[in-house]
Amino acid sequence: MIFKTLITIVGLASCVNLIHETPLYQSLLSRLKLDRKPFNCVMCSTFWVTLGFTVFTHGAQSIFISGIAAITAEIINRQIHKI
Repeated sequence: MIFKTLITIVGLASCVNLIHETPLYQSLLSRLKLDRKPFNCVMCSTFWVTLGFTVFTHGAQSIFISGIAAITAEIINRQIHKI
């Protein structure tokens, strides 16, 4: 159970981070005039995407899982840009 939750956190944080780095996503944001939070912020969008995916399987714990995934995504993003 704990391992499955950790894989969910790291997996969703990594996937949302990869989506934010693609030029297609950035051009879609500018075309739809959505270049603002929570769409252009890795931490914000990871929180909402993770909350949407986990609310049905984890219930009230999904708020905590989403927060941890958002912070993990921000750490991944900072490490990527450090290189």
